[in-house]
Order: sequence, then C-alpha cells, then structure tokens
Amino acid sequence: MGNESGPLRSKTARPLRIILSGLLIVVPVALGLAVPLYQRTSPTLIGIPFFYWFQMAMAVLAAAGTSTVFRLLFTCDDDGEGRR
Repeated sequence: MGNESGPLRSKTARPLRIILSGLLIVVPVALGLAVPLYQRTSPTLIGIPFFYWFQMAMAVLAAAGTSTVFRLLFTCDDDGEGRR
C-alpha cells in the first residue's frame, strides 16, 4: 500500500498529459482552419507566398504534435512484453 510509484501515480499525472496533448493537437488544426488569418501572399519565404508556407508549417507542426502526444500518452505504459 505504501508504493506510490505504481499505477496510482501514473493516473494522477494523466489529466495534465491529456490536456497538454489536446493543446498540441488543437493549436495547429485551429490555425490551419483559420483561413482569414493567413489569406495573403506576403511575407514570402524563398519566393513561396505566405499562404502556402504557412499551411506547410502547420502540417509539420501537427505531425510533430501528434508524435509528441503519442510519446506522452503511450510510451510510459507497460505493455507486458519482455518484462519480468
């Protein structure tokens, strides 16, 4: 009963991880859907209009956020394989 490093400890940290995970997913999606925010051509980046490079930046940010969410939520779980 005195073991606080087991499943009870991981369940208390879970809500914070879920909130952070939601933010990591929602922010790039919401920015990508807010077309009036980036519906312009300037500033350009290496000759690419803002409209296009902003969309690509949001795609990369969403992929990085999804990867981070996966690591936050699933890599600490014990899958039971190969452990004694």
